Amino acid sequence: MEKIVKKFWQGQVTLWKSFWLIGIVFNELIVFLIFFFEFLIFGNENLVQNLKTFNLSLIINGLSFFSKMIFLLWNIFLTVGIWRAAEKYRGNIIFIILTFLFLFQKIFGLYLIIV
Repeated sequence: MEKIVKKFWQGQVTLWKSFWLIGIVFNELIVFLIFFFEFLIFGNENLVQNLKTFNLSLIINGLSFFSKMIFLLWNIFLTVGIWRAAEKYRGNIIFIILTFLFLFQKIFGLYLIIV
């Protein structure tokens, strides 16, 4: 597991695996777990109401400090790994551009957590 994490961080995982498997599928699992533990451990019942609004800023501001830090660290890890994989990608330029656009959205999400 440590080897896979290190390879991802260094951008040695192929772009499609970095983006689709880790950036989309595994990310959804992590976000679900953060919300699940936020509700289960911290008893944050307002989270359910905030999720219904689909307002990202409201959802993130409703999280506990611990959940925000986990979310922040996860997004930094995810952004760096995918960015480095995109830099090493030698295929069609459109995939690199689309990946960077996705990452700018991730960076904006980090901004919402910090502010």
